[in-house]
Amino acid sequence: MEKLTSIKRGKYSQIEKISDDAPLKIKRRLLELGFTKGEKARVVRKSLLSHAYLVEIRGYTLSVRKDIAGYVIVVP
Repeated sequence: MEKLTSIKRGKYSQIEKISDDAPLKIKRRLLELGFTKGEKARVVRKSLLSHAYLVEIRGYTLSVRKDIAGYVIVVP
């Protein structure tokens, strides 16, 4: 299992879970955004200094900060 931040750009990966050490507020927000178990996610682009990630999930694209994306555990 890897973090979403370690996935190469353009590759699809399946979400396994939200990390157990994530604060409850962040965990709840990620689940509301669609980061649920079994969903396919793709890193579309990383920002210039890799502080933000553009992620495609459930047919839409959103930007997630690196520290928050690190809580998403995926299976490549």
